Amino acid sequence: MNRGFSLYLDALRFLAALAVFVSHLAYARFTHGNLQWIRDINLGSDAVVVFFVLSGYVIAYTTFARNRGPAAYAEARIARLYSVVIPALLLTFALDSIGSSAQPQIYQDVWYNGENRVGQLIGALTFSTQVWSSNINVGSNGPFWSVAYEAWYYVGFGIAVFCRGPMRLVLLALIALIVGPPILLLAPCWLLGVGLERALRRDHMAALPKTAAWGLALAPWALYAGGLALHVPAHLKVLTDAMLHRLALPDYVLGFSDEFIWNVLIALLMAAHFIGVHRLAREAAWISARAGTAIRWLAGATFSIYLFHYPVLNFLHGLPAFDSANPAHQVTLAAVALAACFLLAEVSERRLAFWKRLVGRLLGRLAVSPPEA
Repeated sequence: MNRGFSLYLDALRFLAALAVFVSHLAYARFTHGNLQWIRDINLGSDAVVVFFVLSGYVIAYTTFARNRGPAAYAEARIARLYSVVIPALLLTFALDSIGSSAQPQIYQDVWYNGENRVGQLIGALTFSTQVWSSNINVGSNGPFWSVAYEAWYYVGFGIAVFCRGPMRLVLLALIALIVGPPILLLAPCWLLGVGLERALRRDHMAALPKTAAWGLALAPWALYAGGLALHVPAHLKVLTDAMLHRLALPDYVLGFSDEFIWNVLIALLMAAHFIGVHRLAREAAWISARAGTAIRWLAGATFSIYLFHYPVLNFLHGLPAFDSANPAHQVTLAAVALAACFLLAEVSERRLAFWKRLVGRLLGRLAVSPPEA
């Protein structure tokens, strides 16, 4: 992967996390409806699809480029997930407990699940909160749903790459039976990233003219904006609901995959965009070392921003002094929540080496057979 393309992916990853952050900040309880237009276009959900395509690409690249075996792959994926998931769960339950005790009326809303925390914890740690139609919210941490999707994509990819013969098909079928339709419906978005990595690695676009590359880089954004302007997501949602009705299935059966047709279209647009950017990035030597360092640092907090911000926002807005109609309070809320995410990144994903060593030791112990009595 050339340096320019790598930095672009990091920058886009950070911007996608910010899009999710701003999308949640746009709720009326935080900003008094001043950012409702962001809610109306469902920007946060679309940004998650960008994450899926990025994830598929990056995981495929690191797996194949570094020639990782199954043990190294498992260690890297487990460490990456739990380095943020465990701190996020601790933070979520701590803030929820304090907030719901101090301001119980604030937490009596659809965004908060205060029931069966043991079950929530087990579901979160096993990434089973979204299997089939379970759709379990983890306290006030709504964004956790996509992590439950992502974890199973890691598992499926690992099986597809490292298993052979009939066993691979059996295990993939077993995974499909375990996770159910919602997670499977968005799997094409993640797999598009994998396919893109394979195509770019073989340099199939080496002869792509620069003009065509600019077209591929820019046209997807124009098409996306046009789709929003023409209310394409809403029209596709009507078609999806009609399909469910014909099958006599309730709306909730799809969970967070209720816009899967639009989501796959976004993934296809992003794949085309990446092809264009990959070609153009060969000539991106103008990016300074200082700018590259800044981009890497910001991207290093992406997962933390994604998984920490919502419980922090919910807790802060419940403080007695907060006034969602006050612009100064809105700005302060956003700044404090974002700063908290960067601070928490220092003890979570920026400590990935520690988590890898920890996971490596645990996997090593599991791999060693106990001595005979």
